[in-house]
Amino acid sequence: MQTVQIAIGLTLIVLIFLDFFHTTLSGNGFGIFSRIVNQILNRLILQNRNRKIFLYSGIIHLLVTTFMWLSLLFLGAFIVFTAGEEMVVNATTGLPATRTEIFYYTSYVLSTLGIGDFVPGNDQSRILTGILSFSGFILITTGLTYLLSIINAVLSKKQLSFFISTVGEDVEELYQFFKNQEDLSSLVSDAGDLRQQILKNSSSYLAFPMSNYFLTKNHDSALIVQLARLYEVLMVVQLEWEKTTVQYNKINSTLNAIEKYLELGLEEPDAGEYKPDQLKTLRSYWKKHGYDYSNREHTDRQFTSSLQYAGWNWEEVYKLKEFQK
Repeated sequence: MQTVQIAIGLTLIVLIFLDFFHTTLSGNGFGIFSRIVNQILNRLILQNRNRKIFLYSGIIHLLVTTFMWLSLLFLGAFIVFTAGEEMVVNATTGLPATRTEIFYYTSYVLSTLGIGDFVPGNDQSRILTGILSFSGFILITTGLTYLLSIINAVLSKKQLSFFISTVGEDVEELYQFFKNQEDLSSLVSDAGDLRQQILKNSSSYLAFPMSNYFLTKNHDSALIVQLARLYEVLMVVQLEWEKTTVQYNKINSTLNAIEKYLELGLEEPDAGEYKPDQLKTLRSYWKKHGYDYSNREHTDRQFTSSLQYAGWNWEEVYKLKEFQK
């Protein structure tokens, strides 16, 4: 029974570290436990449209996920140290520790701190204590490094969002900006840098998925809204250029970068509530400029999922500046 309990505790520790390292170091998104926890949190937060909840969304996700890792690590270690009376003993009397005392012992083992009043009672416990004493240290130090990476990813998203919003604060301003340039000189000269920034955020989307839970109700700092607006406008502007022109190719490369951003997202195309008729109605906006904009189902589904995942919708994409409150 003692061996089985130790095996259960160690299995839990191994699973939580696999989840932890997959999330923080693999660059391939969340581990299983982290994904489930963050998806549940995201649904709860999106159900509450309060601006303050959105403001602290990223912090909430970080704290809850970190608490989950530490709690399961602690639980696994506690299961190991309660496997037998001789696993932890009083350093002075040699008597077996109570569960409360084992709780205390487990706490300082995982934080690599302690005053030596309780010690391992046998060689097996000594080996496990030595191994587990490094576990908490590794989790905390790696977690801090991951936190810095998330902050950089969030700042990069905001930088790109504000860059696009300075070009135009709604679809009409964006359209007029490009329409007033006969040869699209600004886009031609900046397309490479813009594409690089989009692809950089695409990789961050996957490598640091936690950064996507830093939500906002501010249009200017919501990257998915800004990319959706830019994509809609560029699809219209592209219709005015032949496929052999530099302008067409620059527009197309930017559109491809945005599509890659969507493909690397955390959500599947079918995860959102896609309403093609509603989207077609919104796109009838372009008829006043002489364009007949048709729906593109796959990309539209991806945008719909990404927008809803971040607490937005297509109405917000087409909302004009004076109505953005």
